[in-house]
Amino acid sequence: MNFTVDALIDLRSRILDNYIVGRTSQEAFRLDLAAIAVEIDRLLSPAGQAPLEERAARVLTEILADSRARCAAVTPAKAARLEFWHRRRLERLRRDDPQGYEAALQEEDSLAVAEADEVRMVRPILAALGDTSLALRATERVRAIADQSPIEADQPQGHVPDAAWTDDDRLLWEEFAGGVPCQGCGRPFLGDETRQRDAEPWPSYRKRLEPIEAEFRSQHPDHGTSWTVGGGPAHCRRCCAPHPLSAGQIEQINHILSKPAQAAVNEVARKRCGTCHMPVEGDHVCQLADLPKRLRAVVEAVIERERGREPTSRTKDQASGDIARRSRSVRSP
Repeated sequence: MNFTVDALIDLRSRILDNYIVGRTSQEAFRLDLAAIAVEIDRLLSPAGQAPLEERAARVLTEILADSRARCAAVTPAKAARLEFWHRRRLERLRRDDPQGYEAALQEEDSLAVAEADEVRMVRPILAALGDTSLALRATERVRAIADQSPIEADQPQGHVPDAAWTDDDRLLWEEFAGGVPCQGCGRPFLGDETRQRDAEPWPSYRKRLEPIEAEFRSQHPDHGTSWTVGGGPAHCRRCCAPHPLSAGQIEQINHILSKPAQAAVNEVARKRCGTCHMPVEGDHVCQLADLPKRLRAVVEAVIERERGREPTSRTKDQASGDIARRSRSVRSP
């Protein structure tokens, strides 16, 4: 597998994403970044004869150019998403690795001193390029990183054809529950902005919504329909990715969708009588109690009339036997 510099930098971004959401430990994260730096150096300085500092400067230049381009593309909503995962990582460290948590806080304090990116980032690159043992394993480690599946949302993929949002804009349920805003418009999902409040008359409610709807239409002209979560702010079908479903909602939907298929299988497997609609098994005979209401009324009237014609000399058991035989004579067509 041959990599380009751009492909390696894309892998580096994936490593950062995995670390932010907690899929990679801090030690593995540092080793992954070091392996990427070594492979970029091999492409930029194939002879490997330039001074170490010069080679590290070439690697850093490529990484910084990509990093600055990505930072320029970060909207406030995307920044809020990154901040959410940053908080989650610190919470996880504080719970599972108190020493790692303290180290992370110290690292953040050192960054707050406004140390330049060129100074901060070059140190691990220099260390990686100077580690001969790492160079022997770097290619294999990078290939293993490339074989790992990227982060995927827990929602179904795909969207409406004319939508401007992508699957990357879909939030995970934990992001949604944690207050991360919509990645399309930057607005929150929850609230009572569009909900009719308690004891609010309908005319007052509609009058309150008019400026809200007018502002939305001005921001999303001819974009089709809008949607809300409960009574929260309106979101555009074209610009805003649908909000995620909880695990319970997904389970409920799957249960509902599985019912018709199972019912159809049962219906095919069990043939039903055309008269009483009961399952037909063997030599089926309609029971009086199972007949439709009108048909049962007619049959009962006939049986009652026949009872009036029974000879008085016949025993009660004989009369009951005749009635039973007549009722069993009502068979399905």
